[in-house]
Amino acid sequence: MKVNMLFASIALCLAIHCFGGSKISSDTQPQKSVIQSKDTVVNVSERFAILYKKYDKDFKLWYNPYIIRLKERDTVKIAEFSYENGGELDLRISPSKRFVVLDNIIKGYVEDGDEKILHENYLCDIIDLEQSIVVGSMQTHCGGEWDEDDRWVDGGEIIFDGSLLKKK
Repeated sequence: MKVNMLFASIALCLAIHCFGGSKISSDTQPQKSVIQSKDTVVNVSERFAILYKKYDKDFKLWYNPYIIRLKERDTVKIAEFSYENGGELDLRISPSKRFVVLDNIIKGYVEDGDEKILHENYLCDIIDLEQSIVVGSMQTHCGGEWDEDDRWVDGGEIIFDGSLLKKK
């Protein structure tokens, strides 16, 4: 997570340097973009679902994911998740259904005079549904997949081993 925060800080500094006196917009959506309240639920298992509370039709991204614990009828915020970022509904669910990979997409505009330039950064987070927390963050390994042992593997390399967390 600290690496992603560092990367975001470096990217912001580079954008400021590259555009000189340009203003970085603190608004992550274009002015005409409207994020609407739109509850969307994606089932993960008989125990869990993901609830997205908002949708931005211009960016085509869902925002504010929460974990629904179906048996307890409880909705829980995901600890350490960057709620200002969006995602698509493409959930990558581990075989045990304890872990899920969610998009964590940063989209925003840099203003250069009268021109707005869209910048995007695609990240993803591994969420432990039982603990309701981000247990891993990735940028270059988002294209991986789960193996049968709840390990996130990309290019033959084990990036995250969920079996180690299950033993705790």
